[in-house]
Amino acid sequence: MSLTVLFDLDDTLLENDIQPFIQRYFELLANTLAESISPQQFLQAMQHAVYAMLQKQMPAGTLENTFDQVFYPALGVSKQSLKEKIDDFYRTKFPLLKELTRPRSTAIRLIECAFERGWQVVIATNPLFPRTAIELRLAWAGLPVDQYPYSLVTTYENSHFCKPHPAYFAEILAVLRWPQMPAAMVGNSWEDDILPAEKLGLPTFFLSEQNQPENSASRNPLSKTGALEDVLAWLDTIAQQDGVPSYDGIAAILATLQSTPAALETFSSAFPEELWNQRPEPKEWCFTEILCHLRDVDREVNQERIEMVLKENRPFLPAAMTDGWVEARNCIFENGRTALDGFISARSEILQKLINLNEKDWQRPARHAIFGPTTLKELVGFVATHDRIHINQAWQTIQALT
Repeated sequence: MSLTVLFDLDDTLLENDIQPFIQRYFELLANTLAESISPQQFLQAMQHAVYAMLQKQMPAGTLENTFDQVFYPALGVSKQSLKEKIDDFYRTKFPLLKELTRPRSTAIRLIECAFERGWQVVIATNPLFPRTAIELRLAWAGLPVDQYPYSLVTTYENSHFCKPHPAYFAEILAVLRWPQMPAAMVGNSWEDDILPAEKLGLPTFFLSEQNQPENSASRNPLSKTGALEDVLAWLDTIAQQDGVPSYDGIAAILATLQSTPAALETFSSAFPEELWNQRPEPKEWCFTEILCHLRDVDREVNQERIEMVLKENRPFLPAAMTDGWVEARNCIFENGRTALDGFISARSEILQKLINLNEKDWQRPARHAIFGPTTLKELVGFVATHDRIHINQAWQTIQALT
């Protein structure tokens, strides 16, 4: 049976008390840079940069971009000026932290069994670290990336959101093209791993020797609490389920909208720009046309509808026939990068309107020309479904041309 399974890393696959680890990590890095930057200045800049990553809710830019925009200006230096020292730190000093960690034989066997079953395996560790730091910790866990074909390892270079935002988990699934199979999350942190994954709609396995928290009543009925030794049998049960998780809760809908521009930016990073305006088949859209379609629908349909529902009492929403816009507007001749930036901007405007709404706001009524009586939640849910369709279309277009 097919399954996409997301595993946390620290204190899940690798024994690692993360708070003492991070404290020692920052101390070593501060000492490495002490000749040019005082440890106090370094720690303040690091705290502000990490806070910025933790607070990020808009899709523009990776977490690395967010970190760089805060950290280096706070130090008054350029990233390039510290690159040699930081690279040397990860080669020579960061490996010293291995002594604070221990591999877990049960975790190694669990991952091996997952691959033996043909499952998609994601290392869903909080992407506040660069790739080098995460890959080293996987090696310390006995699970190196050169020996295990992970579908994705989240790092601050390839992620736009972090835990505990549901958008972090939505971005993973979007990058994997919203797999049409069961999916699940395994982790040891109730706040970072379990709650946000549950909000997205995933069943979860909470690694804990204690009873689950009192606020666990809303968990997926398939979810479980237990020890690492119990995870494989639970995953076998999840893999036998029919269908895919339901991503129809408010948090899941919002997370999907956040994740779509992020995933498309990730797709684009490895796609040669000279191919963006090339169609895989004469009657199929090119990558740029897909971006233009998403941008224009957000700008000219979705934004207006959301504003009407929020401002008016049961407004009438006329139908919008948008597929013909791509041809009529000659989108194939547009600059793809500009179209992507335009989509990210338009989507961010929508997210700003939605992100702080309460439950009552989401239930505001409207009348749709085709769907009849509806609510804001249902309308935005249609946008999320539309997003998932075009994520797959974009990926298929890229695959056909590369």
